[in-house]
Amino acid sequence: MSSRVAVVTGAAGGIGAAICRRLAADGFTVACVDLREAGLADLTSELPAARGYAADLRDATSVGRAAASIRRDLGEPWLLVNAAGVFSIQLLPDLDEQEWDRVLDTNLKGPFLTCREFLPAMIEARDGCIVNIASTAGVRGGRRRAAYCASKGGLVLLTRSLAIDHGPDGVRVNCVCPGLIDTEMADWIRHDEPAMARFEAGTPTGRIGSPAEIAAAVAFLASADASYLQGAVVMADGGVTA
Repeated sequence: MSSRVAVVTGAAGGIGAAICRRLAADGFTVACVDLREAGLADLTSELPAARGYAADLRDATSVGRAAASIRRDLGEPWLLVNAAGVFSIQLLPDLDEQEWDRVLDTNLKGPFLTCREFLPAMIEARDGCIVNIASTAGVRGGRRRAAYCASKGGLVLLTRSLAIDHGPDGVRVNCVCPGLIDTEMADWIRHDEPAMARFEAGTPTGRIGSPAEIAAAVAFLASADASYLQGAVVMADGGVTA
């Protein structure tokens, strides 16, 4: 196992890419995993300490192939960051089964598959770190996003369950719950000036968050300074849930 190899899923997205950049700057060799190959190529071209791996995180076979390639190229990773996620805004009566499955499979099944893939080596080495990117919606709920809230709430409790089960094995498992962050996922409000103004007025920090701020939280959880954090749910939301 290499203590300086990290796997980041959702690497081509706003938060995932920021995490890859921060971890590379901190000295990690980063395995960037995403289904969007063009985005991976752009990211890895700017990060010499990164390699891209295309995978559908909803599919166990695809995850297994990517994991085998990562092990072959970089060795067994010490850090896993599950940042892949999709968003959905719909009332439950309007939500079809395909959309429910898309959200739950990406946001919850994906982390289950990656954790199942990489945890055994961490347990064997009695050393490893997992950081899941959940959401404030997984703690407090939200309007018109039942599938999203269910998936992120499940990820919060998956985090805590893994921490209980595998903390004694030397594996630290924590999660970050971002609030509204300046990425494509925030387009539903970012281009609505009155709605954005209301959000900013009701937020203690008075502004939307940046992907780099979420990456900084991940970097802290992956550092030795966070050695006593286990099963922690870090609310990175500008104080909305305070």
